[in-house]
Amino acid sequence: MPASEFSVERSEVLRYLGYRGQELGPELEGLLDEMSQRCLESARPRYVWRVFPLTAESGQPELGGTGIVLRGRDIQKHLDRGVACAVMAATLGLEPEREMLRIGRRSTTGEIVFNAACTALIESVADVCEGEIRAYAKGRGFAAGYRYSPGYGDFPLEQQTEILGAVEAGTRLGITLTDSLLMVPKKSVSALIGLYPAGEGIRRGGSTCETCENYEHCEFRKEGFGCGG
Repeated sequence: MPASEFSVERSEVLRYLGYRGQELGPELEGLLDEMSQRCLESARPRYVWRVFPLTAESGQPELGGTGIVLRGRDIQKHLDRGVACAVMAATLGLEPEREMLRIGRRSTTGEIVFNAACTALIESVADVCEGEIRAYAKGRGFAAGYRYSPGYGDFPLEQQTEILGAVEAGTRLGITLTDSLLMVPKKSVSALIGLYPAGEGIRRGGSTCETCENYEHCEFRKEGFGCGG
């Protein structure tokens, strides 16, 4: 799917850059436009998703037919009373990383802005994928919850391997994992979305930042945002 189908929202790029209302100036304005365009030109956005029935024979939610038991209290709360679970994965491909290296050789500032633009773009791709899942759920009389990923709260990052495997993200998207379980390409996203009977209410997550067991070490919080974005 061409990157032109998605968007790099300037407000999101600025958010990832830590913008707090400062005056941008013409040079930075131009850099934002240039790096956003280079991000769109280099990216090869793709995504996959699949819906699994939810069971709980072990007391923890399980993706029916896969043998995958989702571990942790937070994901259990997040999917409480869910009847199914959508597993999704999305990526921009490897070319943006190569482009970032080229940019970084000439301009550290350009590299930082380009990285923020790519982060905004992968979120846009994930939003489009989530929109398809919501339409699927609505067409079947369900309500869709919110994205929740391995590494959020006490949902183990180690389950990333199983989650990506459930949608064949390796063969279909080219996503692999490093020894430390980071996704390659780096601008990739995986997540679960619960499907609930209409009227049950939507779970946004199993914990808040303040009550999360991973509060002190959370990389999301260090970047200025939490599990819910």
